[in-house]
Amino acid sequence: MGKTYRYETDIPESFTDFDPDKYAHEVREWVDQLVPSNAKVALSGSGGVDSTTLAYALHPILGSRLYVYFIDDGLRRIIGGRPEADVTAGMFGTFENFEVIHTADKVIPALEGYSSGELKRQIMIDRYLEASNRFLERLGALFVLDGTIKADIVTKKARKQLQHNLDLAYDVDKLEPLASLFKPHVRRLGRYAGLPEEFVHKIPCPGPAMLLRVGGRFERDKLDVIKEANDLFEQGIEEYMRAITGKPYEYDPDTGVREPFQYFAYTIDPAMHRFGSLEGKYSDIAGTAVECLVTDTKAMFFDPAEEEQRRALYEPTLWINAEKFPDYDVLWRIREEAEKDNYPRVVIQLSEGSGRYPIIMKAVNSSDAMSALSMELPIDMLQETAGELYDMGALKTGYEISKKPPASIELF
Repeated sequence: MGKTYRYETDIPESFTDFDPDKYAHEVREWVDQLVPSNAKVALSGSGGVDSTTLAYALHPILGSRLYVYFIDDGLRRIIGGRPEADVTAGMFGTFENFEVIHTADKVIPALEGYSSGELKRQIMIDRYLEASNRFLERLGALFVLDGTIKADIVTKKARKQLQHNLDLAYDVDKLEPLASLFKPHVRRLGRYAGLPEEFVHKIPCPGPAMLLRVGGRFERDKLDVIKEANDLFEQGIEEYMRAITGKPYEYDPDTGVREPFQYFAYTIDPAMHRFGSLEGKYSDIAGTAVECLVTDTKAMFFDPAEEEQRRALYEPTLWINAEKFPDYDVLWRIREEAEKDNYPRVVIQLSEGSGRYPIIMKAVNSSDAMSALSMELPIDMLQETAGELYDMGALKTGYEISKKPPASIELF
């Protein structure tokens, strides 16, 4: 197992004072000091903003010694109807070395039938590491670059949550040049390094990708359904944003914040149990009759009272089926009450179908991923998307209204 070298430096408190040219210069010097002039350096490219920014920032000094690889394990997203491997390959068309490693035939069967979120993460990490180390050995690389950012490190330390990138024990030394930056700083560095504007503002997606959107028992069919559903919802959000802003997102150059921050669809096991004793209270809050259901599938949450949690915490989701979809001020009151009842995650039902799996939509705003609030999306937009998900074979559809903390953004 190799060592981990993490570039740590103070970042200006004001985002507008962050100088990407200065950071790029310093981090290039840092890499130059660590890496011999004849050494091959690999970079684990996830297709996300962090690892792509890292590749673009260091390519000027590493050139043909930089070998970017993308592991297509069957868990990657569909983006605008295209496999993420194809989208990522397009970003590295001018690089001397880029390779896609196909491992779905090993990863998907290994996950089949498992329900535990932590176990599924660990299986994915183990297979990812095996494929990476085989590639590094074949290449003869002495180092691997990793797109770990500050938010990953803080989350790992405070929340005791498995982090895909931090829990990779490579056989060679790992370099983390972005470890001092949060997402807004990475985006600014990416623009400086030459990333296309639409990629600079690409929505974040964690390393395990669609694995984290398959709640409960892992099934290949379940994964296939949610990949298509996720792409549909992502495109729907971007069409909605274009209609009101002219762009698929809003960006504040003074803060580096992108709105929406993150949006996706996920699925869970269909089993739910009615909790009639809660219905009177929530009907009073909603001003209409509601049915309260509790999911068998449990999702991760954080206890705000604990600065550092000793273990990952999980609770079921409270699923509210209201006779009439409440206004958002009412939904926020429902959410607050649910948190008091120890349900950190709340979903409001949109429609009911005859398919196999519930599909839930989620969209949040956040400045740094350490906290997040649900977006107030128009009900007609949600219902239109729910209708399309129904046509895809959804059993139920819903919109999650939780905030972080206590709920995590992803399921686990």
